[in-house]
Amino acid sequence: MPNMESTSVSKEIQKSSWMFYVSAFTADLLLLSVGSLNVFPSVVFPILKNNNTDINPFGEPMKPIEESTIMALSGIAALISFLLMAKISEKIGRKWSMVGLGISFVGSFTVVAFGRHVYIYMLAYFLNGFISAGIIINVSIYNSEISNEDNRAWIGCIVGLSMPAGILYGYIFGAIIHDNITLIILICALPCVLHVLLSYFIIESPTYLTSKRRKVEALDALSRLRRYQYYSDIEKEYQSIEDFSFTGNDKQKATIFSLFKRRVSRKALLIGMLLFAAQQLSGSPIITAYLVTIFNDAGTLLSGNTVSIIYGSLQLGVCILATFMVNWFGRKPLILISTLGCAISMMCLGVYFYIKDNNIAPIEDIRLLPIACLVLFVISYGIALAPIPMVLIGELFRNEQRAMGVAIITIVFCLVSTGNSFTYPQLKVLAGEYLMLVLYGLISFVALFLLFKYLPETKGKTFVEIQEILSK
Repeated sequence: MPNMESTSVSKEIQKSSWMFYVSAFTADLLLLSVGSLNVFPSVVFPILKNNNTDINPFGEPMKPIEESTIMALSGIAALISFLLMAKISEKIGRKWSMVGLGISFVGSFTVVAFGRHVYIYMLAYFLNGFISAGIIINVSIYNSEISNEDNRAWIGCIVGLSMPAGILYGYIFGAIIHDNITLIILICALPCVLHVLLSYFIIESPTYLTSKRRKVEALDALSRLRRYQYYSDIEKEYQSIEDFSFTGNDKQKATIFSLFKRRVSRKALLIGMLLFAAQQLSGSPIITAYLVTIFNDAGTLLSGNTVSIIYGSLQLGVCILATFMVNWFGRKPLILISTLGCAISMMCLGVYFYIKDNNIAPIEDIRLLPIACLVLFVISYGIALAPIPMVLIGELFRNEQRAMGVAIITIVFCLVSTGNSFTYPQLKVLAGEYLMLVLYGLISFVALFLLFKYLPETKGKTFVEIQEILSK
């Protein structure tokens, strides 16, 4: 084993430059458009189902089977992307992968904006699913690799914050421009356009450059990302990255089979899968996509659009708070508190719908309960389950395994998310809204137990220290 102490860099001088923040911010712009895409079932699809041909570009209401097909194609494309983009990212680098995805995203948004047939939407949504998955992989890896152990947590939270910001962005403009589908979609594409324009300033990941043995470029990248007093400090950080990248048996190229061979990487995969399963089965994707319908059915006094903007604003505010809380309390305590809050809120909301649907008691005196449950859910989900899984999956793997590991975890994420979104409408009709909400609550309680038992604390730990924890 290399002597890591000899290559460590003093924390007092390991500070980030303004170019670090510009690079991270520019990368995160892509996630804003991905987030806005998530609210299309609430914002765009109602227009496509409208009988008014003046606002419906199809000229007739979209059929349920067409809606299901569009959503399924997006999920299938995401699965393909998660497999291919890991290899592409390792081949051409994080920077150029993000630039290519940004340009492609602008094109696919434009196709949707001016599409006048359902088959055009199917093609565009297939492309959007592929591109969105690639963005999630590359942005999470890129931010993790350009950060150090002091700022990695809150930079990762900014990554997690970008999606809720995009969701709020989509909700707001969907409410303001509620009958012009072309304008809504073009506005949602603006963050991608800005990313492409600013991509000149993105600095390539020094970890990627080191893995390709491009020492001169890696040293240059580190000098631009950090504010060091002495050039020798740059060389020390480079040496630390190189030692971690090319030590022992890990010189071998990472494959799916190699990840499952080693106990440490197997454990990292299972923890990552558990985190994203807990995130997706907490009920968050359903709340985001069907918020208007759920709260109209709940009989609250607020309109669906009003509730959606409150939801998006509160979620964004909580995620901002989480960027500070993650370094105060650590990842694991916040994850456990977050999962518990989601479980309680879903169970209570399920009980409310059970009382309402079965006329067990008048609901006039408890009509504020759904709002209270929503507030508890948003706060609980936002402080950890929303942003922290992105942080953790970037920390659990060695450098050469990270892209493939993140890809496998996000494949599971995609499968769970797609299955959840596809089955919810049918199960809601068969079993009732209340049973689905209670089920999400029960799943969250199970996830809480598993996370308490297996999730390690990574606060303030280097990648080497995290690997040592996982090996125990």
